[in-house]
Amino acid sequence: MTTDGIDVSQYQGVIDWERVKNHIDFVIIRCGYGQDIEAQDDKMFKRNADECTRLGIPFGVYLYSYASNEQEALSEARHALRLIKDYKMAYPIYYDLEDPKVGRLSNEQIARNAKAFCDELERNRYLPGIYANLFWWRTKLTDPIFDNYTRWVASYSDTLNFDKPYDMWQYSSTGFVEGIEGNVDLNYGYKDFLIEIREQGLNNFGPEDNGPHNYKVGDHVTFDHVFISSDSTMPLIPYMNHGTITRIQEGARNPYLIGDGLGWVNNESIIGTLRYLSNPTYRGDSIVNALTEIGVDASMENRRRIAMLNGIENYQGSARQNNELLALLKEGRLRH
Repeated sequence: MTTDGIDVSQYQGVIDWERVKNHIDFVIIRCGYGQDIEAQDDKMFKRNADECTRLGIPFGVYLYSYASNEQEALSEARHALRLIKDYKMAYPIYYDLEDPKVGRLSNEQIARNAKAFCDELERNRYLPGIYANLFWWRTKLTDPIFDNYTRWVASYSDTLNFDKPYDMWQYSSTGFVEGIEGNVDLNYGYKDFLIEIREQGLNNFGPEDNGPHNYKVGDHVTFDHVFISSDSTMPLIPYMNHGTITRIQEGARNPYLIGDGLGWVNNESIIGTLRYLSNPTYRGDSIVNALTEIGVDASMENRRRIAMLNGIENYQGSARQNNELLALLKEGRLRH
């Protein structure tokens, strides 16, 4: 199965992940560059990782390397570890090898640096990978050590002619995805990393992620992603992000069936049970004021989420859309 992904950094600015999530299967986020110095953290990493976590977008990370020796590579590994410790990542932590400074090192030194970085990640129970362009893979990353790690290959062409195994192909640097201003890198993914990550308890996943049932038949729940079957590991973006649990499959990875076949979900993909907001005594005409009056976040971002739950697509805050929300709120039927 081929999946569609992007990779992003602070250079993509403030990303509208609510819109982006409808167009991608995964994302690789830059966490920073160089050694473990806070000034070298990617300025948008936390927001990007938090948003992907909130919306259930599978993600991994990458760190851009400047290391000239193993000691600096170890510091770069610790840089990544500091930033990713609070996130469960469905994709690897990639070591980005492309800088001209690194390219002037011997192939043997580059291999030693990569091993130092990856060893430190593995010691802390993360899945490492290596990113480089096709020229580097053919001419610089020639040491057998690279056969131990998943490969992410950049080559901006119609086909990728590479004679070694790889699990991701960055095929364009000039892509467009709704919700991102300007160009963004586009990728094809060829492996479901989450199977390996879960089975081995890597990337901050643990036994608690396959915990007991928290919901029952009849519960109306909201969720970020669904699965095609009760044992699938490939998350999909649903056309509707709420529904009623109609069946529970004991012992399954995704035990809850939604509706008559909308998809299967698990404790991790469920955000919570759906409830309704009500403000029948409100006499004004402002949805912002009406929500604020009952203590509900009335920000544009939250109103978009509420609108989507209530079947209002492409919410822009128009008078018509706001009146629809306000009518539901006054009737006590506004899903939240």
